[in-house]
Amino acid sequence: MIFKNLFILITVLLISHCEAAASEVVDYKNLIDRTGSPYYMQDFEQGGHQRFSPLFDLGAWHGHLLPTDENVGAFTGPAIVTEEYLNFIAPYLEKLTVYKGQKIDEANKVKLAMRAYSEPGALVQELSGDGVNITLTLRFVTNRTSLVKTQIKTTEPVTLHFTGKLINHLRANNGTEKAGRSPFVVYPKLNPRWQVTSNSIAISFGKVRAHGHLLTSGSSQLLLKKTLAVKTRHDDLSYSSKTHIKNNRTFYTSYSYLLNNQDVVREREIVDEILKQPEHYLSRSKLRWQEYINKATQPISNKQPALQKLAVKSVETLIGNWRSKAGAVGFDTVSPAVTGRWFSGNQTWPWDSYKQAYALVTFNPELAKQNLNAVFEHQITPNDAVRPWDAGFIPDLVAYNFSAKRGGDGTNWNERNTKPSLAAWAVWQVFENTGDTQWLAHIYPKLVAYRGWWLRNRDHNKNGVPEYGATVDKAHNTRDGKLLFNVKTSAGWRTRSGLKNYRTYLNDEATLEIKVPAQTAASWESGRDDAAVFGFINNQQLNRYIKNGGIRGDWHVGFAENRNDTGTLVGYSLLQESVDQASYMAADNRYLSKIAKQLKLPHQASYFLRQAAQLRDYINRCMFDKNTGFYYDIEIADTPLANGCAGRTLVKRGKGPEGWSPLFNQVASMEQASDVVKTMLDNNEFNTYVPLGSAALTNPAFGADIYWRGRVWLDQAYFGLVGMSHYGYCKQAQQLSEKLLNHANGLLSNAPIRENYNPLNGEQQGAPNFSWSAAHLLLIAQKQGKWCQ
Repeated sequence: MIFKNLFILITVLLISHCEAAASEVVDYKNLIDRTGSPYYMQDFEQGGHQRFSPLFDLGAWHGHLLPTDENVGAFTGPAIVTEEYLNFIAPYLEKLTVYKGQKIDEANKVKLAMRAYSEPGALVQELSGDGVNITLTLRFVTNRTSLVKTQIKTTEPVTLHFTGKLINHLRANNGTEKAGRSPFVVYPKLNPRWQVTSNSIAISFGKVRAHGHLLTSGSSQLLLKKTLAVKTRHDDLSYSSKTHIKNNRTFYTSYSYLLNNQDVVREREIVDEILKQPEHYLSRSKLRWQEYINKATQPISNKQPALQKLAVKSVETLIGNWRSKAGAVGFDTVSPAVTGRWFSGNQTWPWDSYKQAYALVTFNPELAKQNLNAVFEHQITPNDAVRPWDAGFIPDLVAYNFSAKRGGDGTNWNERNTKPSLAAWAVWQVFENTGDTQWLAHIYPKLVAYRGWWLRNRDHNKNGVPEYGATVDKAHNTRDGKLLFNVKTSAGWRTRSGLKNYRTYLNDEATLEIKVPAQTAASWESGRDDAAVFGFINNQQLNRYIKNGGIRGDWHVGFAENRNDTGTLVGYSLLQESVDQASYMAADNRYLSKIAKQLKLPHQASYFLRQAAQLRDYINRCMFDKNTGFYYDIEIADTPLANGCAGRTLVKRGKGPEGWSPLFNQVASMEQASDVVKTMLDNNEFNTYVPLGSAALTNPAFGADIYWRGRVWLDQAYFGLVGMSHYGYCKQAQQLSEKLLNHANGLLSNAPIRENYNPLNGEQQGAPNFSWSAAHLLLIAQKQGKWCQ
């Protein structure tokens, strides 16, 4: 006990010292608006995303809000992540009201004024009334449990009255649900069951498998436990407790959301230990957050408080999306957005995770490694039961529940495509910051296998430059391996199959529109869903393009079947080589060479370096258009051109951020980089109100509010800024980055960090609390004023 008390004393002193240093620079309170009283289980904003931003931490599966005025004395919610979807289970689960004496009535009620605020890793309420002062502080102490410290100072005896209730409205009226309909009516199997003791409340829930909405195991549980004895009464959806105190009192309340019976058994013992020494756990949480802040802001000048705030806001966002291992995901991971409609739970995308890990390692290196481990956990092996021909492949999305093919009932799990070759880039960044050679050696063969899959299953013309495409999947092909597509004629939509048929319909004047699931998967595989370069354009834009002299066929994409040595179909490629994927792979080879050298594998290091050089030469020779001064994808011709290129550049589909990927990946020549930068700085191309969007203003398919054909994504903007700095355009990178930070709405205020932003007016777009946006904003904040250092 002496040693425990000494540890707590030292920890508190360290925290006080760190806080004193930090307070001289900037106040980090309320960086994200965490206020709200959720009266609907699914309280959606535009886009179907939850409109409140609860505090989550430590990978926990529940989160809390600060109250609005009518719920003073409660941390509202909690929000719970029901395996793969975020739902609010209560408007408040414990609201404290104070009465003078022992009688609970309006006349004796103490009216409490509230000052509430969030800070990194904590929610705080300071309440004051007639002779009573209360401070409530909430922090997360394990990956399943949060802890509230309640400090009460009173000049006379009072009654503490606690009330809580479960949510009684499924969702606000959206045209399909009656407003006010109870989730326990819609999902009767949810059926809350109460267990109450003198210091605990446990609410267990039944099994619900409502995919897209609510998933529970049948043994999930909310557990509240106190260091204070109370008398409790409850009905089906609410409870009230009370106790009397005569003078000042401090007590602690734990909140746990437990996903299944294994969680329940394990965490109950942990909660007992927490409540024996609560200050130890609270102090540890406080110190952990101060370390995050110190590390994240260390590269930023003390004279730039706005950038320090942005950095810490980014850290809060990333940590809020941290989910601890559960279900099919055996490592801690970071989801795209806990408040995003389809991005919650421990859903793990490789594209997101590479970028998240690159930023995470600057303040939480262990989580960065875990996030990448989660990506490679389900990499396909040669003895895979479902798709052994895809050995080395990394699924586009893994989640809490396996897909039906893999023995689960998950509907989010996706093996239709993978994501671009950024893995070695992220792995090398993590290694450089951690020096963990053992981890590097563990992940290196996985990286090599991933590279091998690209060359084996996506390089249709076998020239070492893989294409984006789609896997063998029931969404893409018939059982006998024929490409599926949908055709619209005057008679309506029809499903057809076969590459030969596809080409026939492309040339048939009766064809009004064609949709190909494999085309969609190929765009997903690029990470730039529905981008113009992959043939996506709306009808109004297409008609305008044709009116200006273009032809409809310019926006049709070709497909090729990829087969292995035995003739077995292993997937499809677009008949175009993408400059961004080629550039990522060139960099991938370069980083693999660095890794091999570090692991003392000189022959492999030399091999990968040669491969990087060959790709660099091909990109600059074949994918750069001198007339427009920009890089483009290549449309693969029936036979290679005389210069060895697979075909001609796809200038006709306009400019996108793929054009500066050779700069980001350091494969462009100085002369070519100069031309690209001119385009990036052109007010009629990419230098918009919020610069570096997902399509140039001159792109025929540009739309300011179109997902990947106009909106500004922070990853692509960051790649562009870094690409400029690689070639010495430091001043220009600084100017564009300042413009981006100042014009993207809410970035420098307390709005949640968004998935993307409108290039013309800075409007917030997409999911709130978005991880890869936060990752790149952290990196941008750390780079300000020193882009070329």
